[in-house]
Amino acid sequence: MSVLLFAAGFLTAQYGDPAYLDAKYPLLARSILGDNSNDILINFVGLRMKLDGEFNQLPTGTQKSFYFEYLPDGTDMSIGGDNELVAASLIKVPLVMNLYRAAELHIINLDSAVTVSKSELDNDYGDLWKKGAGYKLTLRQAAALALERSDDTATHVIFDHVNGLLSPSQQSLASLDVDQDFTNDQAVITARAYISIMKGLYYASFLSMPDSETILSYLTMSTENKRLTADLPKKIVVAHKNGVNNTYWAESDCGIVYVPRRPYAICVMVGLPDKQADDFISKISKQVYDYVVKQ
Repeated sequence: MSVLLFAAGFLTAQYGDPAYLDAKYPLLARSILGDNSNDILINFVGLRMKLDGEFNQLPTGTQKSFYFEYLPDGTDMSIGGDNELVAASLIKVPLVMNLYRAAELHIINLDSAVTVSKSELDNDYGDLWKKGAGYKLTLRQAAALALERSDDTATHVIFDHVNGLLSPSQQSLASLDVDQDFTNDQAVITARAYISIMKGLYYASFLSMPDSETILSYLTMSTENKRLTADLPKKIVVAHKNGVNNTYWAESDCGIVYVPRRPYAICVMVGLPDKQADDFISKISKQVYDYVVKQ
């Protein structure tokens, strides 16, 4: 018996009506909840041709890494998907996953109040730094700020409190078989690898179902809406995280788009100036969305 079938049977036996699980965990994979009602799509050739055309129009030498996966059946598509670009704020998701893993192992309490130190204050992104050193918040609140608002001070707080608590094999990247590489002291990652992280949440394969759902829910409330979500209908739920690094020409947005019955994962990373990256990523996202919904 497959792991997914066993999990679905166990959950149905424990909770009864699968609709209960659908309501409780709307952001997790239907397959692990005993729901197989998603649509299977076969032909993505047209989408591949459209996207090849868009990426081929980028200036010569532009860094790029793109990966798409249609989650109901695993059909995927890659354009430079194994090219490494600077991760920037994308790395905040696996960091928060490590925090929640430490909590599941009872090493740390997410609801304990911690104090922001002077060394953790960072005004690059987010507003928590304005509270100043000595401000208190819970690690759960810090996690929400790190993912919803990409707050750098909250991220430093999380790192300082989780660093060293987990063995290398217990950490999210190692558990999901994602290599952690560095270039010029900057963490780098590929689009394909980053989707492995998002799928780790979607399938609740690293954390429990409640914690996976919680982290995905933070990502659906991201205040960064100039890229993947810019041209999508407002009713479409998207759990996503972007990255901004103009120094090393790496702009990105990656996540899961919850089209009813047709969810998919998408990661676009490109070496363009900020505004151009916004326009390019939003264009690619809209083309993928239109193709999926019109099949």
